[in-house]
Amino acid sequence: MNALLLAVVIAATNRGVLVARSGLLEMFDRTATNVIWNSDGVPTPARIITSNDQAAIIDSLANVVRIVDLNTGRGATMQTGETPIDGVFVSHQLYLLERDARALERIGTDGARASISVAADPAFLRQSNGKLYVYSRTAGVLQEISISPFAVKRTATVGAFASDFEVDAKNAYLVYPRAAKIEIVSIAAMKESGNIPVGAVPVDLAFVSSGTALTARTLAIADPSAKRVWITQGAESFGQAMARGFLRGLIGLGLYGGRESQFPTGVDRVLVRGSRSYAYDSSTGTLYRFVRSKSSMIAKSIAPEAFTAGAGGVYVWDDAVRRLQRIERDD
Repeated sequence: MNALLLAVVIAATNRGVLVARSGLLEMFDRTATNVIWNSDGVPTPARIITSNDQAAIIDSLANVVRIVDLNTGRGATMQTGETPIDGVFVSHQLYLLERDARALERIGTDGARASISVAADPAFLRQSNGKLYVYSRTAGVLQEISISPFAVKRTATVGAFASDFEVDAKNAYLVYPRAAKIEIVSIAAMKESGNIPVGAVPVDLAFVSSGTALTARTLAIADPSAKRVWITQGAESFGQAMARGFLRGLIGLGLYGGRESQFPTGVDRVLVRGSRSYAYDSSTGTLYRFVRSKSSMIAKSIAPEAFTAGAGGVYVWDDAVRRLQRIERDD
């Protein structure tokens, strides 16, 4: 069987590196050599969601989720609505996005459950400023959801069929491959506030850094058509732009230029962990590390969810030998 098709998902956690395989969970230490605990898993793990002390392993095919304690591995498996695809922990409660059920479900620490309806084809769930945000792809709708009461508070009509959605304290960013742009939505106003043209076919976005006196928030955007990760600035107010432009002029700095990274293959995912940046090509399973305009391959034939980067370094699951490997240390 092709290793890229196997259901193996790994995630770096505060306790170690969690590996989910069919019916089995294993927590490894940060050296990737010792198993701290093992526990029952789910049949076809698709995603792992973590908090400081919990993990949720989502099975989108079997419509189940297993919630475990990261210290002990003890937990419970429960049925969900149709096609759970994303989730977040807030105050020890799991919020689970169920695509085909068109629902956001809350699962409490005592097992109590509540559910609210969301727009058609919900694709991404994010949290910011104590609120949740659901982007529904086909409907082209962004919904803001409060925790208490658990309810939809505001709704905005945005572009349909975004390939990625991220939120910071002030803005939401939606990536549109066909239009080759990033759409910016102001959280305060809950409406579009601008867009950033970028690349040829941008598909994935990650935050590189927060803003400073000289720069706005920095974004990294994966573009498989151009075989590049583009680095650009996020949203800023007119006053911020004026002030930063003035400071740049005083010390002779220009805007970003020549900072995109070139790759030998078409990378379609980008992730940032601390000061390190990585790009992934899902068609070949190739993982790269990049710094400014330079990139280097660090792993090949890796399944889409079978790698992670965390405090201890970069980890991959090698299914040929059924073993977790640390391929790069975070020294």
